[in-house]
Amino acid sequence: MVNPLLAEEYIVETGHEYVQEITDGKYGNMWYRVFGYRVGFSAWREVYSCRVHKIAAGVASIPARVEGWRYWETDHPMYKGRRLSRR
Repeated sequence: MVNPLLAEEYIVETGHEYVQEITDGKYGNMWYRVFGYRVGFSAWREVYSCRVHKIAAGVASIPARVEGWRYWETDHPMYKGRRLSRR
């Protein structure tokens, strides 16, 4: 349940620096991610006849305070889990 009157701003700024030594003969892979939540919401209104009408609905992305780097090494260059070369 999300309180629509509660608001918080969390900004992730560019300019992060991460330094990692890469083993000779290997390819270094790095991934940075900000984790968050997707929340569905709807607004309803009850009219004088006791009927209920949906007046708005949507999905909101809410960032969390969890962010970080992931680093790993491979024998070949990779992209989205696929090998890019045959060397």
